[in-house]
Amino acid sequence: MRRRLRRTARRTARRIRAQWPFLLVFAVLLAAVVYLALAPTHWRRGSSIVALGALLAGLLRLVLPTPRAGLLEVRARWFDVFCYGVLCVLILVAASQLQ
Repeated sequence: MRRRLRRTARRTARRIRAQWPFLLVFAVLLAAVVYLALAPTHWRRGSSIVALGALLAGLLRLVLPTPRAGLLEVRARWFDVFCYGVLCVLILVAASQLQ
C-alpha cells in the first residue's frame, strides 16, 4: 500500500513538473487577479500584468519544443504565438484607450 502511494505521488509530481510553463503563466495571471482585488483602482496596471502573462505564454510557446510546452500548446506553434501576441497587444490597447 505504501509503495503504491509513493509511486502515485512520484507520478503526480512528474506530471505537475511537466506543466511548469502553464503554471508559470497561471501564476502571473493569479498575481494580476490578486493585485486587482487589493487595488481595484489600479486596473490599468492589473491589465498590464495580464498582458504580460499573455506575452510570457507566447514567448514560452515560441522557445520551448512542442512536447515541453504542455498545456500552452493548443494548435500549431505559429498560430499559438500569433494568438498570444495579438491577445497581449489587444489587452494593452484596451487598457490604454479606456478612461
